[in-house]
Amino acid sequence: MAAPIFVVGTGRSGTTLLRMMLSAHPRVYLTHEASFHLMDSMFPAGRSGEEFLGYFFRSASFRWLRLDPREVMAGLERPLTRARLCEVFEAVMRVKAAQHGKERFGDKTPSHTAHLARIYACWPGARVVRIVRDPRMVVRSLRSMPWGPGSVIGAAAMCEIERRQVAPFVDRTLKVRLEDLLEAPRDVMARVLDFVGEPWSDQVLDHPRFGPGVDDMPPLPWFARAARAPAGPIRQDWASWDPVELRLVERLTRDCMTEDGYAPAPASALASQPSGLRVFGRWVSELPRAMAELGTAAGALRRSRRDAAQSGAEMMALFRKLNPRACEAYAGFAMPDPPALPEGWETALAPAVPRLASTQ
Repeated sequence: MAAPIFVVGTGRSGTTLLRMMLSAHPRVYLTHEASFHLMDSMFPAGRSGEEFLGYFFRSASFRWLRLDPREVMAGLERPLTRARLCEVFEAVMRVKAAQHGKERFGDKTPSHTAHLARIYACWPGARVVRIVRDPRMVVRSLRSMPWGPGSVIGAAAMCEIERRQVAPFVDRTLKVRLEDLLEAPRDVMARVLDFVGEPWSDQVLDHPRFGPGVDDMPPLPWFARAARAPAGPIRQDWASWDPVELRLVERLTRDCMTEDGYAPAPASALASQPSGLRVFGRWVSELPRAMAELGTAAGALRRSRRDAAQSGAEMMALFRKLNPRACEAYAGFAMPDPPALPEGWETALAPAVPRLASTQ
């Protein structure tokens, strides 16, 4: 029961909702996208653990947690090598959970599916809950997000990549479907709490009242929606889809659909049944856009490796390049700057410690 809890999945699969429901439990609190293993993987391998901490504390991911680095570092033996960074990451989760009066801690970072090996190495008893959603709906939702890929190929690739990342760890993770969570929240949350080793509490069914609230996350509209009570079970409307696009998404995510129990849309529900040639033609037409998105993402990764302290304006510039159509749908929206670190926070990194090549 002391093991940390991690919620993972693709973006737009329900990770924020599940995190809010778990954090409504009287004993449990999960940080919102601390992204520590993601950031550790981005930071150059030849740099020291102490250098990484300066990078991590300046990042938007850490600053949105509204923590004082001095609290995080209190009591940790120095110097901290890259091999010992798990101690810092655990301190982040512990300190944030204590702020909310909770004993059990963890984190929700969807992209940590790529870092499950590191999570289990740091915490062999870690409880990882993976939430999945019909990949067709994930693709549609990702394409509507300013930070998501605008192409069908790019969004579908995110689903398939996530599936492959989790595959080696399926026996150690609990998988729940968003559709099941919305259809039978009591049953699904009972399974989740049993898996993580916590007793049942009705509070998990009322996260708007007992959860950490919308102020516990960055003030972004897609997070605010998850802080509200769910509207109810998902009802699919295949007639609203472009039939060619729907069949293309089903083709690109067929392994995800099969593995998670989602059936192809019946032909009777579509306005027409497109030929395989038309579906292939749509794939070809989408390919240049997907390649451009890949280049944009690669450039953003290179910049992030150099400096994680990006402003809201810099993030919006990236979003407009990555998915201009989605940005237009959020007319008037601007990414906020992350909160400033508390004055004097730099003392958390003192004293300066020389880099020790043998401990990298």
